[in-house]
Amino acid sequence: MQTSTDQKFRTREISASELSLLQGVRYFRNRAWENWGRTARCQPEFSFYPQRVEDLIQIVDFARERGRQVRVAASGHSWSGLVPTDGILVFVHQLNKVTMDLSDESNPRVVIESGATVKEVNDVLEAHGYTLPLNVVLESVRFGGLIATGSHGSGWNNSTLSDLVHAIEIVTASGQLHKFQVGVDSDEVMNAARLNLGMFGIIYRITMNVQKSWVVHAQDQRLPIDQVLENLKERVLAHDNMDLFWWPFCNQFWVKTWQRTEGEITAKPRKSLNDKVGSAIGARFHNEMLRLQSTFPRLTPGLSRFTFKVTPSKGDKVVDIVEAIHYRRAIEVAKMGCVEVAFKIDSGFDNVKWAIQAVMKRVEAYAQRGEYPMNVTMNVRFIHNSNCLLSPAFGEGHTCYIEILSRTNQADWESFSGEVASEWLTLPQARPHWAKEFQHIPNVIQHIKSSFGENIRRFNQIKDQLQVDPTHMFVNHTLEEIFLK
Repeated sequence: MQTSTDQKFRTREISASELSLLQGVRYFRNRAWENWGRTARCQPEFSFYPQRVEDLIQIVDFARERGRQVRVAASGHSWSGLVPTDGILVFVHQLNKVTMDLSDESNPRVVIESGATVKEVNDVLEAHGYTLPLNVVLESVRFGGLIATGSHGSGWNNSTLSDLVHAIEIVTASGQLHKFQVGVDSDEVMNAARLNLGMFGIIYRITMNVQKSWVVHAQDQRLPIDQVLENLKERVLAHDNMDLFWWPFCNQFWVKTWQRTEGEITAKPRKSLNDKVGSAIGARFHNEMLRLQSTFPRLTPGLSRFTFKVTPSKGDKVVDIVEAIHYRRAIEVAKMGCVEVAFKIDSGFDNVKWAIQAVMKRVEAYAQRGEYPMNVTMNVRFIHNSNCLLSPAFGEGHTCYIEILSRTNQADWESFSGEVASEWLTLPQARPHWAKEFQHIPNVIQHIKSSFGENIRRFNQIKDQLQVDPTHMFVNHTLEEIFLK
């Protein structure tokens, strides 16, 4: 019988005098933690708040010498069980320095401490006229978590944020700061280190490739579902980026597109006070609407149609690429569940259409029983692929990321989203997004192990060869199930 890693750690109590050896590192004992979406929680023995890389080294030395496991929390925006631990939880918020590296004009880069938010990074990039070619929508989340989980944006020719990593500095289990860098380490080592789910150690700093900023023509349209699906492939290929959104019980998609242009900028919504205030008010109004639907589920169809009508789903403007990427603000005000799956797109986009229609059919089937477990939106995005071993987008061919979001009774949501995700996971090379809810999906752990297959074996082999964590200090129960059993 295999011994759980949980049983190997927490071998003895730690005295106050031992804690005093951690010079200048703020901490709490037995402080409860809950993620943003209220889907994961724990009460770690120690919560540490480092401010310098030296603090990270002290924490790892402390954990190793006293037999504690370590996980890291950024903004806590991940829905899955990657963070919870009863050992040591490290909060990296104060490690948020961002600088430009323009020493090589042909290869501009940004250097980001792991606790920096997307907004903090964007502020530095914009001040120098640069941008990341892709990003997540939210500006409040932090880069350590985005990189560790393989988070992504949109764009037919884009990969994931992790693929943009030129170098990554990690405090490994030995307490040493190890820098993995393109041109120094092999491609395979880099593709394990870039997206490691925190299992290589605590990410201190990331160096990412950036580009000179550019301008795009951004359009938002409401189009009939049948019309969009009829020529879906042609629509996607006609733009640098195309996203689809569908609100339950609506007969139209919100179709968001953008295309590089030389036109004059006509809007700067992120810089507009009116837009910020309007977004904040709108997000809070939406939050109250969701509360109402949760209390009175039968209002869902009507309120869902109303919500779609008041979204910013009509527009035609020329903006900086960063404005197009971060087109929504304050949306994190409304806490909700989220399930997302990536799969490889077939030549005619038929499996994308099937995945979309699977959600619509299930929404209708539940409604016929008087049940309304989905009340926010379905979002469909298209990217290229990823070279990172543990990326859901790994492998040849373009990738569709499809997600559903809702705020409703947790049991109803888990039943509905588990059924939808089970259907999605039958698609080619389909895998759940690490940062979204997945543990309630039936047989999901076995599916993950099977679908990643050789990649998990090779990741573990590289990790062992590098000796970054020989005693499995940087895992928790969820990761143990997937990678160690």
